[in-house]
Amino acid sequence: MQQDWGRTGALPRVITPDCLWTGGCIAASVPGFLAHYSCFLLKGSRASILIDTGHPMHAGQVERDITAFLGDRPLDFIFPTHGELPHAGLLERWLRKWPDAVAVGDMRDWHLYLPNLAHRFRQVAPGDAVDLGDRDFQFLPALWRDLPDSLWGWDPKGRILFLSDACACFHPHTPGQSDHFTSEIAPPDVPLMQDFNSKALHWPRFTDSTESFAVMDALLARLNPRLLCSAHGAVVDQPFELMPLFKAGLAKAA
Repeated sequence: MQQDWGRTGALPRVITPDCLWTGGCIAASVPGFLAHYSCFLLKGSRASILIDTGHPMHAGQVERDITAFLGDRPLDFIFPTHGELPHAGLLERWLRKWPDAVAVGDMRDWHLYLPNLAHRFRQVAPGDAVDLGDRDFQFLPALWRDLPDSLWGWDPKGRILFLSDACACFHPHTPGQSDHFTSEIAPPDVPLMQDFNSKALHWPRFTDSTESFAVMDALLARLNPRLLCSAHGAVVDQPFELMPLFKAGLAKAA
């Protein structure tokens, strides 16, 4: 059966010719709502990179999607944005399936978890990049994060900003909405974002998150992204229009 990579109501979906959105949804902490647990596969002309590993609950689906989208090409890089289950829980599985793949990111403690694979870890920092052939995939500081080892990623060719836990939002448990862009559904709900951020990011409860807004604005002005890809929300194809809502969801998390 030929894979349908377009909008079908369920993942996977190709969001640019070179980027696949896959993963799945799991019941959220708010009854009647779901949360995305997404990962993204970016293909350059020479090499590919998987941003986040996907949740282990979706391992079979993610593996089928990655394999189909790569075709006869290997997976070259795996980028766990931080060391948390939805973002890194399948790292060992993918490293064993693709024996030449290299894990890139803030790998500071991974030699303790997977000592037999430590020779395949490459430590990177904000400002570093990996060559995919027709673009350099760039690593950025994670401005809105939950763990110290978090990093974001940037695809300059597709103008896609991969921002891990940021700009996340639960969505109604409605069949057929899992693969929608933000322009295809109702705007993100601020109280739902506040609920997510209070549980996932924690720090907005104890600090003034508004102090980060100017830094975020400067990053967006410099990059001018076309898409924002969160692991836990719809793909944002209205970055500047919706940013005030995302800020509100962060500012009042409690």
